[in-house]
Amino acid sequence: MVTITRITYDDLNDLSNLYEELLGKKTNLQKFKDKFTLINSNKDYILIGAKDSDNNLVGSLLGIICQDLGGECKPFMVVENVIVKNNCRRMGIGKTLMTFIENFARKKDCYFTMLVSAFKRKDAYKFYESVGYKNDVVKGFKKYLSDRYHC
Repeated sequence: MVTITRITYDDLNDLSNLYEELLGKKTNLQKFKDKFTLINSNKDYILIGAKDSDNNLVGSLLGIICQDLGGECKPFMVVENVIVKNNCRRMGIGKTLMTFIENFARKKDCYFTMLVSAFKRKDAYKFYESVGYKNDVVKGFKKYLSDRYHC
């Protein structure tokens, strides 16, 4: 059983470890903390974590509410950085995180949620499909604006 809560400053070291597990590279902790402060002060961002019964952070995701000018001008949500600790996968944690963020998006009157996943993460595709996401609806494109990943 996990509990879903908003990430706090006290969670940042553990969250940084989750990001390192996902990305396979070290995180600049000072930039990470500075960026968290910025994200945490923006009402259109929600950073949530899944904690186990021992209060260990075992998963996280970031939701971003985006405004839209099309149709009824309803907002939508982009879901980013869905992470579940490797040794905690297939325990329902990812599904619990996704259910939480989708309910949050509904409360904010979002029309839909969307996400992108790295081309090589085939297991993630199966997970997203299992919780109702379709990969034949849109095609994503990405262009890096520098040669390095920045926090």
